[in-house]
Amino acid sequence: MAKRYGGKERVAVTRRKFILAIAFFVLLILILPLSFILISARASQRVTVKQVEVTLPNMPPELDGLTIAHLSDLHYGFGLYTNIRAVEDVTALVRALNAELIVFTGDLLDHTADPQLSETSILKGLHAPLGVYAVLGNHDHAFERSTLRNTLSADGIRLLVNESIRLTRNGRSFWLVGLDDPLVGEPKLAEAMSSIPSEDFVLLLVHTPDFADRSAEHNLPLQLSGHSHCGQIRLPGIGPLWLPPLGKKYPSGLRPVSSGKTYVYTNCGLGTSGVPFRLFCPPEIAFITLRVTSRQGA
Repeated sequence: MAKRYGGKERVAVTRRKFILAIAFFVLLILILPLSFILISARASQRVTVKQVEVTLPNMPPELDGLTIAHLSDLHYGFGLYTNIRAVEDVTALVRALNAELIVFTGDLLDHTADPQLSETSILKGLHAPLGVYAVLGNHDHAFERSTLRNTLSADGIRLLVNESIRLTRNGRSFWLVGLDDPLVGEPKLAEAMSSIPSEDFVLLLVHTPDFADRSAEHNLPLQLSGHSHCGQIRLPGIGPLWLPPLGKKYPSGLRPVSSGKTYVYTNCGLGTSGVPFRLFCPPEIAFITLRVTSRQGA
């Protein structure tokens, strides 16, 4: 004879199923966002190559198509980059771009790094027809400048500290200016530009992007910077949770300054600072192509 459930038993079974169903959906609601964050966190550590085209007013036509590989904020000795093998993966990506000019805009080392790392060949193997150049970031000031200069020089990288260098492309000269870090150093833009003819084209390297307002005062067409890490930790719909001093006004990407005659490109950087990871803000190498402003109808 088949067993029958009474009314109370049927209600109890139904209630248990309902509670289990609710628990399952609550767990699903918790797990899905967590899984999304974990997957995004892993993706956020992979270096991306960002293609950037910059059209500049009054740029000499001989410079049209000039390509620049722009790196920044490695913070070697902390977080994502604590061994040379990880850096070699980055330099391999840069070499594959075949850029005409390679620049690094500061924070080669993290301020917490072992001082002996300043003697380590970190960015070795980088070559470009117009050269490889670097400027100091605020973290680099924790180390002996002369040691950093010598180490970079041994790898074929010229450190520019309130200096300018004349480069030539297609028979046309232009200038690359590199400044000391504005946050903890002494940037001297007028001094660095003192030997540059007023009509010559100038590209500026300086660690902090918010220096761009001063660049605009000197009518410089393009400033390349880093420092902000573009926030390093960003949330969808919210943006960066924190930005450093002198990295708040122009925190990421290509932005016009004041009248639009000056542009600043802020690189999101490669490494990390403070916390050893990134979220929704992957490390980047910027591959920048300069274009001449169209003069049709002029």
